[in-house]
Amino acid sequence: MNWPTKCAAPSLAVLLACSGHAAALAQPTFAPNCADPFSQAEINMCARADLEAADAEMTVVYDLLLAQMQDQDRSYAENGPEFVGAAILLRESKEAWDRNRRDLCAIPGLTFRGGSMRPGVVASCMAMLALSRAEELRWLLE
Repeated sequence: MNWPTKCAAPSLAVLLACSGHAAALAQPTFAPNCADPFSQAEINMCARADLEAADAEMTVVYDLLLAQMQDQDRSYAENGPEFVGAAILLRESKEAWDRNRRDLCAIPGLTFRGGSMRPGVVASCMAMLALSRAEELRWLLE
């Protein structure tokens, strides 16, 4: 059989993909039961899903607030430079908050260093702080 150049590597994955059997490589998807997780792997997956949802919510609120602060800076610019800078301060606050969240959530993670619980513990901490931050940012929205 004359294989194309990209199929010259002698691995099973490449041979299956090149012979039209790529479906044989597909892994079944696993949907964790977050209402009643059974294993630590499920708990970790659910914590990761919670983190992604919390981060998405926080991002929506942050983006709304950033747009508001940019509008505020534009409208106050005619009053002088001392009246602008809200958007810059918000961005700097976000960078500092991101570092703080990472460092703060690393603390409980240290207890489980090398263990299977660590990813779930850290993700849960980060999700909790993201939801709290979303509430803080909502407070600043007019």
